[in-house]
Amino acid sequence: MTKETTQRGWLVGVTLALLLLAAFVLRTWHVDYADGQLPHPDERSTVAFYAPSIHWPPAGISPLDKRQSPLNPLWDISRGERRSYTYGHFPLYLLVLTANTANKLAPLAEQLGAPADFVTTLRTANGVPGFAIVGRIIMAVADTFTVLLVFLLADRIYGRRKGYRWVGLLAAAFAAFSVLQIQLSHFFAVDPISTTFTVLAVYGALRMAQGRSWGWAVVTGVGAGLAIASKFSALPILAAPVVAGFLIWWRGRGERKRGKEGKSEGAGIGQAIGLVAAALVVSVVVFAVTSPFAILDWENFSRAVLVEQGAMVRGQADFPFTRQYRGTLPYLYHIDQLVRWGLGWPLGLLAFASLAWVFVKLFMGSARDGEILILSWIVPYFGLTGLFLAKFMRYSVPVTPFLVVLA
Repeated sequence: MTKETTQRGWLVGVTLALLLLAAFVLRTWHVDYADGQLPHPDERSTVAFYAPSIHWPPAGISPLDKRQSPLNPLWDISRGERRSYTYGHFPLYLLVLTANTANKLAPLAEQLGAPADFVTTLRTANGVPGFAIVGRIIMAVADTFTVLLVFLLADRIYGRRKGYRWVGLLAAAFAAFSVLQIQLSHFFAVDPISTTFTVLAVYGALRMAQGRSWGWAVVTGVGAGLAIASKFSALPILAAPVVAGFLIWWRGRGERKRGKEGKSEGAGIGQAIGLVAAALVVSVVVFAVTSPFAILDWENFSRAVLVEQGAMVRGQADFPFTRQYRGTLPYLYHIDQLVRWGLGWPLGLLAFASLAWVFVKLFMGSARDGEILILSWIVPYFGLTGLFLAKFMRYSVPVTPFLVVLA
């Protein structure tokens, strides 16, 4: 390693650290806004109704009992009736665990001479609006990690050649200062953390495809499982490991042809299938562990997520907060709003122009593996979401990090 390479690596590391610090500060700035009024309806319902009811069951009751366990967000044990909880369990459990831990640390913080306001924040962390403050910080941390993953993904696709490390830094800067990502990190809605694990799954799939690595297959599965356990609409992320397996087989096929000339024998279909299967199995296990009642109480989960939520987003059920979208154009409305407000005109136009160029490269046969894997997520997710009547701009945040990578 030359001195120049070492200096360049040091500069990249320092710049990335500064970008991550800036991203975290922007996402946690004035995190206690609105004086506890909880203006976001999804955050309010989670913080005020669901989080306070989640706790470890008393002795004699199984934690996995779908009708008696207070760990089931889909059932109100005090009233003996179902609840329409439409998100994955994982962010809710993480919120409650973090808030309760913070509450228990309050006496220690007081003994150590921490400021009174900080001690009060810890003491009220597992109440209302304390859950909201903790949840917003969790989202801020998750989205800051998304910025790091954007750097790694862009660097892996475009910047692994001498002199091109700035590509990853530029992508990270785009993500760090993205208005939509900063805004959504100020609410405890699960879109940001689901997006974090979606990006992790795509990055893991790329490393799996390039290195034919079982370890990265596991990482891909963990990312996919947690993305879906955060929000079920992330289900199309399972296409990423499948496409990665196809790329492994396709590249190996070319290597086997060259092997006739005495070169590598390449990867066979068996290896590709094995890696895909490993990623998918891990994703299922992770989802089952972190969202157990989505399986154990499938009747209520499917009714809340697939039936009721589905009727809302498709416009089959009439709600005041979705009437504004009647008459709007599929796909184009999302693109217009994301360009106009979520990213801003310069970055927004560049992002979608870059996406169009990647489609051109795909049809020309010159798309990179990372670009193909990005499309394996954007196409099925946006292809489905863009058709919804409900067009909340937060539905676009799962594709935003990938758009800035392409930009």
